Amino acid sequence: MDHAQNQCNDFHSPSPTPLRVGCVSYLNAKPLIAGLAESHPQLQVRCDVPSGLLTDLLTGQVDIALCPVVDYYRSHCPLKIVPCGGISSKGHTLTVCLFSRTPIEELTEIHADTDSHTSVNLLRVIMAKRYQRAVKIIPYDTRCDQTSSKPAPDAMLLIGDKVVTSSPLAVQYPYQLDMGQAWTQLTHLPFMFAIWLAKEDANLGELPLWLAENRKHNQARCAELAREFAPQHGWPQRLAYEYLTENLHYEVGDNELQAMELFAQYLHELNLIDKPCPLAFYTQRV
Repeated sequence: MDHAQNQCNDFHSPSPTPLRVGCVSYLNAKPLIAGLAESHPQLQVRCDVPSGLLTDLLTGQVDIALCPVVDYYRSHCPLKIVPCGGISSKGHTLTVCLFSRTPIEELTEIHADTDSHTSVNLLRVIMAKRYQRAVKIIPYDTRCDQTSSKPAPDAMLLIGDKVVTSSPLAVQYPYQLDMGQAWTQLTHLPFMFAIWLAKEDANLGELPLWLAENRKHNQARCAELAREFAPQHGWPQRLAYEYLTENLHYEVGDNELQAMELFAQYLHELNLIDKPCPLAFYTQRV
C-alpha cells in the first residue's frame, strides 16, 4: 500500500469537534470567511497559502478547506465539493498576473509564485492554448527573493495581494497578462480558482449551511469589508471594494462548474493530471 493510501486511511475517522476550517488570509477570501469564527465560536479557522491547504486537509489539520481547484483532480484521496461557495473571476482578477520584460509570445521560461497550484497550471494552459508555447516553470518564492540581491526574473507569475501592493511592477514589466482575463477571452467562461473541499468520509454537520449563510451575509456588506480589511492588506479602499464586487465572484453555478471541468480537460491534454474524475458533491449524512 503506498503512502498516499496510508494517508487516506490514517484519517478515516469522523472529524473531531470543534470543526476546523482551512482558508487563505488574502483579501479575496474575506467575503467567504470574515466573521465566521465570531458567529460560530465552536469553529476553528486556520489560514495557509493556497498550495498548503490540500496537505492541511489530507493530514487532518482541517475538516474543510478552500482549496485551489486543481487539487480536486490531483488529490490521491477522494474529495467532495462542498456546495457553499468558492472564488471565481469573470475577466480581470487583478491578483493573478504574469509580468514580463519580454513579449509574452516570445517567453521560454517563467518564474512562478509557489503559493498557488491552480494559478501556475492556468499559466501553463494559457501559454499552450493561446500562444502555442510550452514554457519552463521555475519556482519563485517571493518572500525569500525579496531579500535577495539577485536581479528580479525576466518574467514572473505573481498571485495574491502583493500583485496590487508591489507598485513598481508596472514600471519594471511593460508586458502584463491577467490570467483570469486571458482564460475568459479563450473560453468565454468564468474561471474557478478555489472551491470548498472535504474528504469523502467527512461529517461536517451544519458547517456547509453556516458557510453559505456567511457568504450571503458578507456579499451584502462588501463596502464594510473593504473599509475593515483594505488597510490591513495594503489596498486602497475603493479598489478593494471594486475587487470584491466586480472582479471576483463567490457563488458557484453551472458556468463555474463547466469552467472547472474544461480546465481539467486542458490539464489532461497537457499531461498535467491523470484522466479527470467527475465532479462529486458533499451531501450531509443522516
